[in-house]
Formats: sequence, C-alpha cells, structure tokens
Amino acid sequence: MPILFTLFMKNKFLALLIAAIPFFAVACQKNPTGDTTEKVSATESKVKYFKNPVIPGDHADPFVAQKDGNYYFLSTKGGNIAIAKTRAMSQLSLANETVVWTPPENTDHSADLWAPELHFLSGKWYVYFAAAQRGVNDSNRMFVLENDSADPTQGNWIFKGRIFDSANDEWAIDGSILTIADKNYFIWSGWENANEKYKQYIYIAPMSNPWTLSGPRVKISSPTNDWERWEPDFLGAGVNEGPIALQHDANSPVFIIFSASRYSSDNYCLAQIQLKTDGNPLDAEDWINKKQVFTKSEKNMVFGPGHNGFFTSSSTDDKGVVQTENWFIYHARNLPNAPNQPRTSRMQKLTWNTDGSPNFGSAVSTGLNIPSPIGEQ
Repeated sequence: MPILFTLFMKNKFLALLIAAIPFFAVACQKNPTGDTTEKVSATESKVKYFKNPVIPGDHADPFVAQKDGNYYFLSTKGGNIAIAKTRAMSQLSLANETVVWTPPENTDHSADLWAPELHFLSGKWYVYFAAAQRGVNDSNRMFVLENDSADPTQGNWIFKGRIFDSANDEWAIDGSILTIADKNYFIWSGWENANEKYKQYIYIAPMSNPWTLSGPRVKISSPTNDWERWEPDFLGAGVNEGPIALQHDANSPVFIIFSASRYSSDNYCLAQIQLKTDGNPLDAEDWINKKQVFTKSEKNMVFGPGHNGFFTSSSTDDKGVVQTENWFIYHARNLPNAPNQPRTSRMQKLTWNTDGSPNFGSAVSTGLNIPSPIGEQ
C-alpha cells in the first residue's frame, strides 16, 4: 500500500494458507443478491468536515483496503462478507455495501464470519476471514477467498479453503498479511491449545502463496501485562488479537499493531510490537518495544477502542507536489460498562514520531467536526 500500510471475539466469546489443504473445496459464486450495480459511495462534491462515527450502525472490526483511487471498507457481518466502495472515506456513510459472498450451510465455515480483511496480492484480491461450524463451540478457524476481478465488489469469489499450520491446527481468528521485502507472512490471533481456552496470542508463519503457509507458526506476542488482561467474563486469561502491519516508509521500522484485552472491556486498546532493524520476523526475540498506543478516553466518552485498519489520503497541488496523510479506522463504544452496546467505526489521523513509530493521539469524541482527509476537502 502507498506507504507500506499492508503492508493492509466480535461477538466472539463475548467475542492460515494451508501447508496442505485437506479439503480444498468449492464454493464459487457471484454476488448472491444478484446485484451487479457498481457501488460508488461518495458524491462528486467535496466535504470540509466529517463526524464520527464515520458510518452509522454496528460496524465492528473495520478494515480498509485501497487501490486505484478507491477505498474498500469491510467489517464483521456475521453471516456474509460485504464490501463498501468509495473514493472518499469522509463520505463512507453514503456507501452501499455489496454482499460479495455468503457461505453454504453445513460446513466448517457457515457461521460467525468475523473480521474480514481484503488484500491485493500477486495480481488478485484475497479476503481472509474467521468462521466456525454452526452450533459447534470453539470451532473458529481462518479461511480464504480469491477474486481475479479488478474490482473486488464485482466478479467471482472462489473459496480457497481453510488456512492453518497443519502441525498446530488450533482456534484462530483475525488473519492479516505482513509484507517485508516482497515476502508475505501470515499473522493472526489464536490459542496455544484447546486446554488453554480463551487466552489469545499473536502468531506469524511464512507463506508460499496467498492461501498456503510454508512453515510452522511462531508465537510473537503473549498477553502478559495487566493492560492485556482486562476481561470481565474470562478470569483474566488475556487477549492479543486483530494484528495488522504498519510501516511509515521503506526505511522505517516495521510494527504490528494489535488489540489487547477482551473486546467487551472498556479497557480494550491498541498496542504495538516492533521488529528489530534487520530482524527476522520469524524469530520471536526480534519483536521488541511492546506497549499500549491507543486507549479509552473517559473525558471524550470513548470506551473499548480497538481492532483497527489503516489507509492513506493524498492530494497533488498545482506544482505537482504530492501531500499525503495517514489515517486509522477503529471501533469503539460511547458508554462505559456496556459490553453489548454496538461498536461503531471511527477514524482519526495518524502521525509519526521522529523515530519512525506511530503516534495515534487520543481518542476523540463522536459528533465533532473533523477536517476531512486531504484531497477530500
């Protein structure tokens, strides 16, 4: 992505790919709704300000992909995968969502479709999503869809299968892609084993193609700090989830931003780990500088902020100089001690510290006028 933002449970218990795909299945379909209308969400007019939430309703686990001037927004829908297309993130509320894939019944991926992410790899679009067998507790795993259309809201989405480390086929959610020097790695949240339920770690594994792992998983983050163990209903098991890669530019440090504590907690937050300079991403010891980076704001009535995505905006002046801004999108709640309140999607500008690390600032109140991303004003 433009500055290597890729590089682009919840209702989970309150709320990668395959080294060998044992049941490579099948389902290939167009939009199940039959809707082939192009979904263009932004009006032609520009807007100076926008307000959070940037899109109305319950949109947990927001993610944004971008390509060729278009932004593609996804969030947890539960029963299907939907994509909203826009050319202006400040006008995301005008977007119509296109349901691009609905799972067949009676499979290991028929229910609980969570946190889909859209990535453009090797000339095709891929959606990575968590799903489960309907009615079977703790059956959540990661799956992959593929589309060779230029526009991911069009064309055919092919179900490529389950995505996992064959030696450690454990509960898994929140898959994403980390790209370093043209090599892709799969990162996700999962359990160490079924005997240690509900404690979630961040794992990484190398990839041989967009749907196949080529090596075993490596645990690179464990929930050991108090701020990773806020979870009212799970006895302090600890949670690391929602990992997503972030890098300012090719000469800056590589980070994984993840969500910590149980999503139902007011103290759900964003945190980071950093890859050492010239470090090996598959060496757990090379991931350093773990800390919180974005937390609740009681003053601004923002609770449980987390599970984010990144995007950039840009504008070219009359001298041909390109200006770029970095943004992040995340979900949060407006009320304290309200785990069942819908999580709404908000976005804020991201800045950078002198050492190349991200500066997320403080969570802002809903309903305030926020200057639109550059190029949309």
